[in-house]
Amino acid sequence: MDALRTGATAVAETLAAHGVDTAFGAPGHPLHRPLVDAGVAVVALPDDDAARRAAAAYARVGGRPGVLLSARPDRLGGTGTLLVLTARGDGPARGADDTAAAVADALTAMRRGRLRTVSVDVAPDVLDGAWDGRPPAAADASPPVADPDAVARAADLLRAAEKPLVVVGAGAVGAGGELTELVQALGAPVVTTTSGKGVVDDGHPLSAGASVRLPAVAGAAADSDVVLVVGSGFACPDGVPVIGIDVDADRLPPGGVGLLGDAAATVAALRAALPRWASGIGVVRAAALRAECREQARADGRAFELVNDVLREALPAHGVLVGGATPVSRLGSVHFFPVPAPRLFCDGGLPAAVGASMVRPARPVVALLGTGALACASAELAAAVELGLALPVVVVRDGSDDGRTDGRTPHDVRALEVRADEPDDLPDLLLDAWEADRPTVIRLG
Repeated sequence: MDALRTGATAVAETLAAHGVDTAFGAPGHPLHRPLVDAGVAVVALPDDDAARRAAAAYARVGGRPGVLLSARPDRLGGTGTLLVLTARGDGPARGADDTAAAVADALTAMRRGRLRTVSVDVAPDVLDGAWDGRPPAAADASPPVADPDAVARAADLLRAAEKPLVVVGAGAVGAGGELTELVQALGAPVVTTTSGKGVVDDGHPLSAGASVRLPAVAGAAADSDVVLVVGSGFACPDGVPVIGIDVDADRLPPGGVGLLGDAAATVAALRAALPRWASGIGVVRAAALRAECREQARADGRAFELVNDVLREALPAHGVLVGGATPVSRLGSVHFFPVPAPRLFCDGGLPAAVGASMVRPARPVVALLGTGALACASAELAAAVELGLALPVVVVRDGSDDGRTDGRTPHDVRALEVRADEPDDLPDLLLDAWEADRPTVIRLG
């Protein structure tokens, strides 16, 4: 006898039909088994928050929608390609086919580049009710194309600019090549948000890195005669002409030239309207801004510069560094760990490192945490052990624990643990950790 097909089957088969092969969730979610039956692996994390951070990192590093099986919807409307599936019965009233269609619509919007977390509730009666339909086919995911007249207005502003500045965010991760050509044509310094880090190679002569938090960038924006913002909600100073490019109309600048469209295609259209190469003055401006940003970053992050320098040398160019909300990452890696491409740095702590490690094809991943972050992540570390992840977890005393812990792993977590007396000990220890059959906690100092 054929197995009963239900509304849960409808959701699971829709995810599989749209190319989803991995989801994240705390144990016990009613969609767990139907997803596994449909060929979607479910990575179990200890709680909703850990699963959320793992799914978000999986999406950011893998460049595909992250799927979260959650006990609660996303009430904050978070940014990112994250589909949150709940089973509470407090969402819109809809049957199995409409629920599957809502899932399909969310995934299509994400493939079009819309950075908006979407929650879909699967009502309990839908979960268990009989269903004999078919999952909705994948729709055309072509992103919107910017209006040519708006592109022409933006090109006029850029052509006349003597001191342009480019600000890049997560919405531009697919436009790295086009943006590199454009900033070279403009001779414009480029800065990124943390989530846009690497869209233009951090080592490019026109790059000032992921520095938008620093006063130097606000000063550079105020001193510019036009600011081009691509895939970011960066707030430009009053009185400065601004051009915004985004697939989300809500993120376009209200008082500037807004280009609603795919970042790569729109930037390419702008580049085509600027057939000249700029003088070398842009490189000089970028070098000055980069130096000013570096000195400002050192004001509160100097103590973390060396460990990030060593990790940069040790981690292959395609490897991923995962940090957290602690100083060694927030004040250190953001500024002192350059990446040549997007999706090679993310935050979210140890759960995010688990999510990044699940991306296929696999790449080397390192988690960089403060002792306080490790002290709060024993359950996530145990989950990484159960998954058999060859994940190095470098732990630095960065003040995040207020001296309350020595950074040791709990005795009941079967991770490996080693000590690095100096940052220069890290490269050999990382090589060993990537060959291990479980995570390795590398305690520095």
